[in-house]
Formats: sequence, C-alpha cells, structure tokens
Amino acid sequence: MANASAAPLLSSIVSTSSSSRSHSLPSAPFEYVPIASNPCKVSVTTATPDSSLRKSPFVRRRDLVAGIALAAALTKEPPSVAAREVEVGSYLPPAPTDPAFVVFKATSKDTPALRAGNVQPYEFLLPPTWKQTRVANVLSGNYCQPKCAEPWVEVKFEDEKQGKVQVVASPLVRLTNKPNATIEDIGSPEKVIASLGPFVTGNTFDSDELLEASIEKSGDQTL
Repeated sequence: MANASAAPLLSSIVSTSSSSRSHSLPSAPFEYVPIASNPCKVSVTTATPDSSLRKSPFVRRRDLVAGIALAAALTKEPPSVAAREVEVGSYLPPAPTDPAFVVFKATSKDTPALRAGNVQPYEFLLPPTWKQTRVANVLSGNYCQPKCAEPWVEVKFEDEKQGKVQVVASPLVRLTNKPNATIEDIGSPEKVIASLGPFVTGNTFDSDELLEASIEKSGDQTL
C-alpha cells in the first residue's frame, strides 16, 4: 500500500511452482487496517506448477513468485491451525467471481494472531480439490511469539499434483530498520524476494532464477 507507514497492514501474494497443474490460482483482494505499531509483514505464498498463473509478476525456473507487499502487525499468541484433511470444496463457498474456485476467508478460528486482532482477516481463492494441512511447530512461530524475529506460517493448503499455498507473516525489521517505513522504503521486489525467498521456498535463493519482476498500483496500494 503505497505511501502508507509500516503501521498499516498491507497484503501480499507470493507464488512458487515446480510442475504443471490443471488449476491456476487467481488472486483476491485483501483488506487491512492499522492495528499496531510493532511492524510485521503478512503475505500469502503459493507453490504452484502452472506457468499461466494469473497476473504473476515474478517468474522463476523452479519457483514462481507472484506479488510482494508489506504489512504491520503485533502478534501476541502462537498460531495453531486445526487443519481439515478434507477437500476445501466440501466446506468452503464457491467464489462469486469464478465458481470453479472456492473462497477461504481467514477468521479468529484459524490463527492466534487473528484471534488477538493483530492481523486483519484475509482471503484468497483455492481450487475445490485442495486440502488444508497442518503447519509444523517449527514453522508456526509458536516458539517465538509475540516477538518473532523470523517469518512464520499462518495457514497452509496444498494439493499433491497442483502445489501449495500458505500465508506467511514476517517482522518488518527483517526487511528494514527504518521506522515508519513505506513499501517504497523497503526496496524493489528483487530485494524483498532475496530477503524472504529462502524461507518461502525452503531453498537457497539464486537471483539468476528470477526472470521477471514488476510493480503494480491499485488505488493507494502498491503490489
């Protein structure tokens, strides 16, 4: 969100991919409000094998990274997700804009950060055959709340053939020491990817793998 301080929550979508799949994941709008002075970043990351992902600003040979933005949050409880090992299409509603997908809307039942009101609810679209999976304790931030110095995973969904999507939160200090920083202050998409890419992909980030990066404006938001 352009020209906003680090206190407001912003949104991001990060996508990675490894093989082809039958569904592409469309992005959905995120709504955030200022809720804390301790800055963190919240992002949605996806690992999907489809080279035709809609509006993917970052394309890599093994991983597709689509969309980076920053958010501010102060978490007070460790995230714990009661994952449902069933297809999301059995309990999530169809997307109004595309009935071929379902809408996941995060609520206070999904993560402690949401229950505490430190992260504004977010939403995104999923193929109906995907399943919500449990987040490993070492990745959940359970050991470092409320002041984690490293990124953590909020929720995670995946399909064995199509890929995975996860919501990632990270302290803003991981990206900059500047107080009240805007997304422009953080730097280019390449800089953000270099900082958070290894956590998202689980591999060492190689700048040569990034084929394309772009910045888009949507109202007062920078994507």
